Amino acid sequence: MPSSIRHILTWASGILGQAGVSSPRVDAEWVLAHVLQCSRSELHLRARQPLAVAQCATFRSMIFRRANRIPLQHLLGNTEFYGLPFYTSPDALIPRPETETLVEVAIDHLTDCPNPRILDIGTGSGIIAIALAKERPASHVIGADISHGALCLARRNARLNGVSDRISFVQTDLLAPFAKPKHFHAILSNPPYIPRSAIDALQPEVRAFDPRLALDGGSDGLSFYRKIIPRSIPLLARDGLLGLEIGHDQADAVAQLIRRHIGLTHTATYADLCGHPRAVLARKQI
Repeated sequence: MPSSIRHILTWASGILGQAGVSSPRVDAEWVLAHVLQCSRSELHLRARQPLAVAQCATFRSMIFRRANRIPLQHLLGNTEFYGLPFYTSPDALIPRPETETLVEVAIDHLTDCPNPRILDIGTGSGIIAIALAKERPASHVIGADISHGALCLARRNARLNGVSDRISFVQTDLLAPFAKPKHFHAILSNPPYIPRSAIDALQPEVRAFDPRLALDGGSDGLSFYRKIIPRSIPLLARDGLLGLEIGHDQADAVAQLIRRHIGLTHTATYADLCGHPRAVLARKQI
């Protein structure tokens, strides 16, 4: 096996490309940087440097695991979301950049609320709850999830980001334990929204390694919106915000579900950086 950084990256890129990995060179660089405990940019400065036998063996093993479509984030054990570090595991969805859209619009809409109470439904690895707690130090956030494993991961991530004192994590099925007079200034959720019949057509990294519980949105992908929207109304404070991440083709359907319920007004739909509708917002009517 070639042993210099330059040649081993060329070899690994070929292996990953043949396996159908969408960004073989980038993934190979991330894996090698992880093995060498350096930055990706440093690899180019050290291109002719030979690798030790043990480093080659570790790198080779990780590349073949990536070629089997194990997600890069699971191989590395971590990723970044909203500029913050997060641990990853098969217990929760891998954080995705499009979810930052919901975080950004929620922060913007809570600007005038000095001490917001926020509920994150289906918190998973805790990315939404933790990003909001980090951006709004005076907030108190509750992250709810049905999965014990996901909540353990979320608690680790809260400690990693120094916000454990402002986030409570609760194991529950949607909004079951929450009742008046507990009112939230914002209820946010990135629920499962993939139509059940479409899951098997997803990329192997998603269909085989993300929890199916976090993907399956029922026959039409809208099952959880039908539950979350009406149940959130009594839990929202006056003029409280309901923010929902959606699939790229679900904006109209979710907005229609909101309009069916007295007490909520659909206020806006926001696109992600790729231009796809990604977050639907509603306000509780005063």
